[in-house]
Amino acid sequence: MTKFALCLMVIGCADGVAPSSSGDDASASRADAAIDAPTAMDGGAPAGKVPIFIAQGMLGRTIVSCDDGNTWVGNHSWDRDGDPLMCRRVQQVTCGDPNCMYLINDTCTQHQCCDDTPDVPEGIAFGNDMLAGAWGHGQPGAIRSSTDGVTWTTQHVSNAFSMAFGGGRFVAAGNPGTAWSTDGISWTQGGMARFNTTGSPVRAFAYGDYGGGGRFVALSAGNGRDILVSSDGALTWWRPSVIPETCGLGVGGVGGDILSGNGILLIVDEHGTACRSIDGGDHWSVFPTGLTSISSRGVWTGTEFLFWGQSTMIRSSDGMTWMPTPMVTQTPIGPVARSDNGAFVAIRYLYDAYDRQYLLRSMDGITWQPLATTSFFQSHLIFRITFGYADPSTICPLR
Repeated sequence: MTKFALCLMVIGCADGVAPSSSGDDASASRADAAIDAPTAMDGGAPAGKVPIFIAQGMLGRTIVSCDDGNTWVGNHSWDRDGDPLMCRRVQQVTCGDPNCMYLINDTCTQHQCCDDTPDVPEGIAFGNDMLAGAWGHGQPGAIRSSTDGVTWTTQHVSNAFSMAFGGGRFVAAGNPGTAWSTDGISWTQGGMARFNTTGSPVRAFAYGDYGGGGRFVALSAGNGRDILVSSDGALTWWRPSVIPETCGLGVGGVGGDILSGNGILLIVDEHGTACRSIDGGDHWSVFPTGLTSISSRGVWTGTEFLFWGQSTMIRSSDGMTWMPTPMVTQTPIGPVARSDNGAFVAIRYLYDAYDRQYLLRSMDGITWQPLATTSFFQSHLIFRITFGYADPSTICPLR
């Protein structure tokens, strides 16, 4: 199998952000809505590691929190850093501007910012003491790896990839190209994932344990919708025997996600439809969640699946029966993640950016505190947040 060529670079200095307390606390509480204490990630950070949230956004943006989501530091983006994929030019730009300079096909080209460009975020994951992220949509982008979430090595690739980790390896899923890596640095070409969507991107991608092994589940949508599964770490891909027509219609845009837990593979779409498999992805069945609109990504707590929409948090242990809980704080929830301490962090709405961008924090999923804008850097859109354990750095030292 061939390996992609490796090109190294280090992202520039981090922006410091003054710490601040969070916004006003909502006073109400719901005893019946308490979220179970963490189970799957119990035990705290491994020796020598720092627990962090990391958010991934447009224009190659990354930003981290190493105090359980209370403040966010180390803001980077390719325009501010003068990244090679933006022709090494420091550009203070915003999404939608017509004058971004991108390196496309080895040529510096002026293009509308964030519009089918190398900087579009496609996925980020932790595993094997490494963080790997993918950027690039419509144009070649990069797979980048980091041990601390601040400094990165870069590998240029020829396809847009979504990213997941499981079974001891990272997998980057594209249409049709795929790749895998055990260390996030050296990538090997995987099997062809031939979706019946005529080149539409992979909108959602995840790993789930099943029967002592594991499954990577990828959903492609745009011109049609198709689901493919790999049970051998991206070496081969196969189509499920049964995919209901209403399974996974609208995932990876505003809301929806692929999750796994309790031996269940679960797809929830932005229309409020849950689609689950209990046989490793071969047969899928559809169930209503009780909502008709979901704005969030999803969270598996170790015992329950959680999603948010219509001022409601919904929860299920089996992906089939869902319980709604009205939110105390009436706010949209977009990209969301949960720490090993049980803290949730979220972006209020996926497409809010710059002076409309707000980060939220919660300990129960229904009462949310907006962070003061001095607690993070308001900038480009954030599409994904994940939690993991990183090497200490100057901005996230061991405590």
